[in-house]
Amino acid sequence: MKRPFLILVLVLLGCSKPVVTGDWKNAPVDPIKPGAIVKLRVAYANNPRLARFSPDHLRIVLASAQLTMWKNFGTFVEFTDITETGVEQMFALIPSPIRAARVESIYDFKSGTGDRRMLAEGINNTLTERKTKLEDALTFAAPYLPGSPPKDLMALSESLTKVMLERLEQWRHVMAADGAPVLDASPYNEWVYWDTLGYGNLQYDLVLTNQFIASAEYYGVDIHSAIRGGVTVGTTSYSRNSPYASYVFMSTFPFTDNSGNTRQLRDGDYSEELAAELAGAYLAHEIGHLLFQLGHPFGQKACAMNPVSMLRFREWYTQINGKECPIGSRPEMRAGAIPPSFNGDWLKLTPAP
Repeated sequence: MKRPFLILVLVLLGCSKPVVTGDWKNAPVDPIKPGAIVKLRVAYANNPRLARFSPDHLRIVLASAQLTMWKNFGTFVEFTDITETGVEQMFALIPSPIRAARVESIYDFKSGTGDRRMLAEGINNTLTERKTKLEDALTFAAPYLPGSPPKDLMALSESLTKVMLERLEQWRHVMAADGAPVLDASPYNEWVYWDTLGYGNLQYDLVLTNQFIASAEYYGVDIHSAIRGGVTVGTTSYSRNSPYASYVFMSTFPFTDNSGNTRQLRDGDYSEELAAELAGAYLAHEIGHLLFQLGHPFGQKACAMNPVSMLRFREWYTQINGKECPIGSRPEMRAGAIPPSFNGDWLKLTPAP
């Protein structure tokens, strides 16, 4: 999943101040050429409260990603050894001035003080900015929305808001092994902060984590994230220290968790080996954003860049076929379709290390 920022300042209808502001620019980085060989720097950020892949299974994840990249994009990807760290240490990389600036982008579902109308307007602005076609969006999302099909993007945004918040509330009742909620008082579940890591001294192109990332934001909400309750599997975000001007973060929680909520959205139980293989295959989806700057061809099931429906990774994997959906075959599959963008004002707050 890639959530590009709006290049223009967006003032959401009914808001007293803009939520996403600043000097937004596209990074001057071209997508790589098909057939290139690349080597990506990898870290694993662990939350000890949550289930995790073993080191051996993390290696399976990377091997599966490597194979899927070759089959679907004709590109050979190498990986460094995995550097293991903690989620807390990873969050310490976020510069405090930027972290303070990002708070206003978060819909606070934990305290119940979020602005629901503002959230729907933000989703509508994102869909409009990305030139989302209602027909394509409904092909993907309609089976998971209540009532009759929305007639326009604003109606779709309102429906997505309703579904997202209802399911997000359900996620609050999922418990970790220590008996406390998976979504505790810590900020580690907030997509906004993971999206900001690259403004700090991040030295990795891929960050895998067992942290459950489920949240709501006033901008950048993806359709596939909204329908499963604000759950993020992976995102490709700006990074000042990457040769691709981006980095990938991906949560393994949806692959390893066996709570009722997850199993309801997933296509059956996975063995640890299968979970690792599917996680790696889906990691290739994010690497497609990272290296080729590809978009999302919603509903095109042969495309590895088509987001997974709910958490049905096995179903998604059996349908992708690089020969039927090569790079350049659709507008969303054009290299450079979604270039990385960054906030110049935030970079000024934190000079390069």
